[in-house]
Amino acid sequence: MDVGSATGLTVRISSDEMEAYLMIPEPAPGVIYTKDDVVSALRDGRVVIGIDDAEVERMVNGRIYGREVRVAHGTKPVDGQDGFFQYNFNMDLNQKPTLRDDGSVDYWSIHAIEMVEKGQVIAVYHDPLDGVNGIAVTGRELLAKRGRPQPPLTGKGFSRAEDGVTYVADVTGKIEMVNNRIQVSAVYEVSGDVDLHTGNIDFRGDVVVHGNVRTGASVKATGTITVDGICEACTIDAGKDIVLRGGVLGAHKAVVRSKACIHAKFFEYSTVEAEGSIDLTSALSCNIVSYDRIFVVGRRANIVGGYTYASSGIEVDTLGNVNEVKTQIHVGTSAEVLKEVIFVQNRLAESNTLMEKITEGLQQFDILAREKGIDVSKDERRISLLRAKMQKQAEIATDTKALDRLNAIIERGKGIGVSVLHDVYPGTIITIDQASLVVKEQYKSIEFRKQKGSVVMMAMTDVV
Repeated sequence: MDVGSATGLTVRISSDEMEAYLMIPEPAPGVIYTKDDVVSALRDGRVVIGIDDAEVERMVNGRIYGREVRVAHGTKPVDGQDGFFQYNFNMDLNQKPTLRDDGSVDYWSIHAIEMVEKGQVIAVYHDPLDGVNGIAVTGRELLAKRGRPQPPLTGKGFSRAEDGVTYVADVTGKIEMVNNRIQVSAVYEVSGDVDLHTGNIDFRGDVVVHGNVRTGASVKATGTITVDGICEACTIDAGKDIVLRGGVLGAHKAVVRSKACIHAKFFEYSTVEAEGSIDLTSALSCNIVSYDRIFVVGRRANIVGGYTYASSGIEVDTLGNVNEVKTQIHVGTSAEVLKEVIFVQNRLAESNTLMEKITEGLQQFDILAREKGIDVSKDERRISLLRAKMQKQAEIATDTKALDRLNAIIERGKGIGVSVLHDVYPGTIITIDQASLVVKEQYKSIEFRKQKGSVVMMAMTDVV
């Protein structure tokens, strides 16, 4: 803040130099301040820009004495705008089904794949805009921030037009943004059913079936699989999410596997396994395994019969039924996971021991080469050791990754339970880790937890 004085008038400049204030003191008898006096005082106080003449005249003519009045203001800089891309596709996909007002679940609301057509404009680049410099009341120029350009889009399945700003899909397929890279990849689309006439599908990418998957058919994909109709006694195997809008009538033969998540309307007499979460409306006599959470929600959502395991917990409306069908529910760390941990740990220990021996053998060849001055690079024994080392390194990397996955499953399973929002019927068996509880009476709104090595029941006070 600068303060100056001239002819008895006081000028104050704000710290950012964007405003200037004037105070005219009470004049001595016979003294009259003029506009020229004010302008002179402002100039002496370094105020040269943005002077409000009308305000100065009001102070002088109105004889406004003894208080500060703002009489000048600068112009703030307007920063430029960075370059940006306008994307012509949906980047915020809905990966979860929505709950309708009547309590049912809308699996058609899941939008797992965004499609584009060949030649479709997928993005347009807008150049950065220059800023406008400002100026302080002292005349000092205030520089605006310049808009920064953005690098061109990277990825595959699209190209940049001659104008340099328009991006067009080269193929018809699925579009997604992965790690700031756009990928347009082919999608295998079946307009009707998958059956003996179409043959089995094994596709590197995403698969969309608008009809049903009939008995005996197999649909495999490295990406997502979406089926609009019913799946019968078939095999569905995906590297990413699986969306089954119509559900599965498995006849004890259907197998559904995903390395990510599974969303299905229902499962009957099916085997289901997912690395990620599973959400559905009902399950009847199935073998279901999730290495994350399972959600069975919606109007009359239930699990009846079979075996259902989720490492990170289960939330369900109803368990079992009035016929007291044996329904096994398991959460936490299973004995199978613990056995697999021990097995992988032992195999890793054996591999590391063998690696030490291989390394010692290779070192002996290096010593021999130095001491004897001979070339051992083509020695078949050394070559065999090198091959064994590479193979063992790959095995160790695979087992280390597997052990990390198993430890993550165990960690996610700590302190979790089973939440039954409405009814749990006799015949239901709840297992948490390796502790079990057989339900012998019907209960409502119950949560099962593990305490002091045993499974206990407690009321769910938060259930509406």
